[in-house]
Amino acid sequence: MLEMLYAFAVFLIIVSFAPLSYRLILNDDSMASRLQPMEWEVFASQAKKEIRMSERIEIQGDKLFIEKGGSIILYEKYGSKIRRRVDNAGHEILLQNVSTVEFKGLPSGVVILVKDIYGRAYSLSARSFIGLEVSGIE
Repeated sequence: MLEMLYAFAVFLIIVSFAPLSYRLILNDDSMASRLQPMEWEVFASQAKKEIRMSERIEIQGDKLFIEKGGSIILYEKYGSKIRRRVDNAGHEILLQNVSTVEFKGLPSGVVILVKDIYGRAYSLSARSFIGLEVSGIE
């Protein structure tokens, strides 16, 4: 009789973890589809570094051109992603699950406004160390 109570207690402990595992399995999809905070931080850090070290910045619609060291770096929306290209070559994905991206010129800098597919907005403001002129300021 004591063995049966012990087995029943172990069974109840195991079964009590089942709802927790279902929640993790079902909720994982929504977390993967959102813009992750670490992904945004890496993007912001890289964009700020390139803008600060740039020689010239130009905004043409939804594209940002950064001239640095003789190369032209392009940030653009590509499907639901933001990609980076150097001299019109390559395909480096910087952000995923992006709904809209907007580049606005500042005196010697740029503002990047991003909205993910769930409507959450992110913004980044970066200025160059040197007093460069930004083409495409509205």
